[in-house]
Amino acid sequence: MKHFFIIRLIAGLVFLFFGILHFVSPENFKHILQASNLPLADFNLIFVPIVEVVVGALLILGLYTRLIAIIGCITMAIAFYATITILHLDPSQLPDGMTEKPFSPPLIVPIIIFLMCLYVLIFGAGAWSIDKRKKKNPS
Repeated sequence: MKHFFIIRLIAGLVFLFFGILHFVSPENFKHILQASNLPLADFNLIFVPIVEVVVGALLILGLYTRLIAIIGCITMAIAFYATITILHLDPSQLPDGMTEKPFSPPLIVPIIIFLMCLYVLIFGAGAWSIDKRKKKNPS
């Protein structure tokens, strides 16, 4: 079905956008990781943008779609946790060197992208995908 492509495309573009944004401007992302007390902040500062770009690109292409949708769901669940943590953070609880809460996307963003990835996981890549072409032409 063609509408699967639209859902996959939107989720992929959002992942790609945030992955590139976190590469280009890592300062705010670093503050998000620190303020939300996620472990291995320095490692995740490099790892998460790579995951976001790869997930975004593969969702757009429709390659390994269900596996990538699982990774997307996990990533968005962690983003949801980080956003909730930052929203409920008292300014007195900020890590050293931070004077204000870091900017994070509205809470609805990780929820919607999580649901889109879940939809792709359940229903598959759809008509316009490399997965569909590979299924038609097993060589």
